[in-house]
Amino acid sequence: MQIEELGLEIHDVVNGNSDHLEELINLYLELFPEYARYVPVMRHRAEQPVDSDKSMVVHQWLATINNEAAGMVVFKYNINRNCGIGLDLAVAEKFKPIKYKAYGRLAHLLIDLRQEQVNQDAFMYGKQMASGVLVEVESRKVLETFKGYGMVELDINYNEPPSPESVKSLIDPYALKEITYKPMYLGVYPAQGAGSFDLRNVELLKVFIYALLVDHYGLQEDHWVVVDALKSISKDV
Repeated sequence: MQIEELGLEIHDVVNGNSDHLEELINLYLELFPEYARYVPVMRHRAEQPVDSDKSMVVHQWLATINNEAAGMVVFKYNINRNCGIGLDLAVAEKFKPIKYKAYGRLAHLLIDLRQEQVNQDAFMYGKQMASGVLVEVESRKVLETFKGYGMVELDINYNEPPSPESVKSLIDPYALKEITYKPMYLGVYPAQGAGSFDLRNVELLKVFIYALLVDHYGLQEDHWVVVDALKSISKDV
């Protein structure tokens, strides 16, 4: 994927495509030093065949502008729940502002390109357009910025687990020793735009909770984090 006017290229570092892996990891460590424990996971994802996980399609994007590492986006498409899960998104300081069509920030453009890719994944698996892309957000400041890019804040009691169960064996146990469940904001970029999303759609909110906490993180449905999230959206759960 590329946009010639910007000198922008997207390199998906998965399915054995490891040419840009070290660039991706170096940028990740620069932008997310507190999550350095996930570097072995990123290396593992780069090596796996695209169909190694029958329930998820994984993407690890390195965005380059004129061959310089500019930004990164890591996300999944959940096939069974028909929604995306945004894991990491960040842009190097030098490349944050851009001028391209209606875009003034590279992050906004990457968010929209991610949405396009998730929809392509959905169509590839015979699904309708994906319902949206879920994201965890750590701070209110970032949350407000993302709202300006079309994100809808979800009124869900949400706690980020220390790591997905499926990759714990790849992470240094000492790196997880002091990490516990962390309260986070939860949002979604709806496929049809912010105005199209009904915050009262309890069934869809349940789908999002299961997609993230059960399918991605591997928690049991009766885990307190899952139960707490479900209770926050419906007294009937």
